[in-house]
Amino acid sequence: MSQQSVLPFEIQEFERLLKRPNSDPTGLAGFFSGGEIWVGRVPARLDVMGGIADYSGANVCEAVLGKGMLMALQPRTDRTLRIRTIQQGRRSLPVETRIPLDYFTSGDGLTGYSEIRDLCQSNPLVNWVAYIGGSIFTMLKEESVSLPYGFSLLLLSAVPMNVGIGSSAAVEIGTLSCLNAYLGLNLSAERLSRLGQMAENHVVGAPCGIMDQTAITSGRQGRLTHILCRPGKVLGDVPIPRGTGFVGINSMIRHSVAGNPYADTRIGAFMGRRIINAIRARTGLAPLDYLTELSVTEFRAQYAAALPEEIVGSEFVAAHRTHDDPVTTIQPDATYRVAGPTRHPIEENERVLKFMDSLCLADAGDDKALITAGELMYAAHESYRDNCQLSVPEVDFLVEAVRKRGAASGLYGAKITGGGTGGTVAIFGKLEALKKHVPEIAEEYSRRIGVLPDVFEGTSPGALEFGARRYRFSATGWTGEPV
Repeated sequence: MSQQSVLPFEIQEFERLLKRPNSDPTGLAGFFSGGEIWVGRVPARLDVMGGIADYSGANVCEAVLGKGMLMALQPRTDRTLRIRTIQQGRRSLPVETRIPLDYFTSGDGLTGYSEIRDLCQSNPLVNWVAYIGGSIFTMLKEESVSLPYGFSLLLLSAVPMNVGIGSSAAVEIGTLSCLNAYLGLNLSAERLSRLGQMAENHVVGAPCGIMDQTAITSGRQGRLTHILCRPGKVLGDVPIPRGTGFVGINSMIRHSVAGNPYADTRIGAFMGRRIINAIRARTGLAPLDYLTELSVTEFRAQYAAALPEEIVGSEFVAAHRTHDDPVTTIQPDATYRVAGPTRHPIEENERVLKFMDSLCLADAGDDKALITAGELMYAAHESYRDNCQLSVPEVDFLVEAVRKRGAASGLYGAKITGGGTGGTVAIFGKLEALKKHVPEIAEEYSRRIGVLPDVFEGTSPGALEFGARRYRFSATGWTGEPV
């Protein structure tokens, strides 16, 4: 656990709001009392390589961005969760709701996930509370934690939601890491990541893998994180070659992993695994736990030809009964693409490994490896677009704007990120080239969509690296310290 001498932006903003006088309605005096406040801070993430291959057991390579969000927690004397959200960076209204802790119970114990999911979706004006309330409920249910009282919880975000930079996972991990520190549970990074994924799968209802939660929990400032998603093990850091960096441009097309294109692609991949395992059973081979246990060569030689391009849900169920995915449901009348969504993670897994090797070579002085790494990013984007059909014209425009400038300009690669269907484009290049060309690309893009897109840059500590802070009120005001 470590904390910087210069505190992250969100901590500085929180302290500024906390120290405003009681007479200032924009401060926090009316929200928090004089008791202790516990604070966790997490970054947004940039999906450099790997993306949706995570649920197929792939290797992925992730970056932590310079801004993120903060969760502050203060115990209450009643059994209520009072939750307020504030969006920083622009003038906006806070949003607030409350959850009685008794809503989490049924009879003598906790209720089920489906009941909490229905509760959080019962009022569309506050369905965002599923990320916070769902994370708290998941910790209570999975860790057998008992809360005799509620909390006042403040979410202060410096990044927008639903733009493909892991903001939903950041809310979950921010909530869990803050509660973990306050309760002294000492949960591991792997466990916190898993709880965050469970909250998103079972309460939010998004069939995500564990990549985002792991990257945000275990990411380190100034490094990339290598994760093997089987289900979510951090294998180490990957260097960012000297003089280079990664930034993201927001396509301004809202993205959601709870949407049909993402879920349908995931279903197609799990259908593909089921078909492959049926073939393996006939030949006496053990079933695959993950598609990425296959090499590209094995897949192409032994299984690719057996996969249908697409299949109707009822036809698949009649032939195979189930696709063995607990967080998605096959719709009988829907048509699912199978070959492309199955091919993508197997090929992406090998691209990610080559990409990380290229970055290591580039960091050791091989400039040609920078070009190789960039070409692998373009190939990943093409697979999202062609195999998974998860790109959109606006995102393709941004990727092509980078490609047109080319490696000679110092821009090496670009790709869609996360769950696709909009969201953010990751760009790799020389720092000087990024500084020069990214604003130009953003300006060009603004003429297409009518608004200047967000640019996400910088780096900051992951949740584990940052730790937590505790604030106390005294005669001299609020003071904070790391815990």
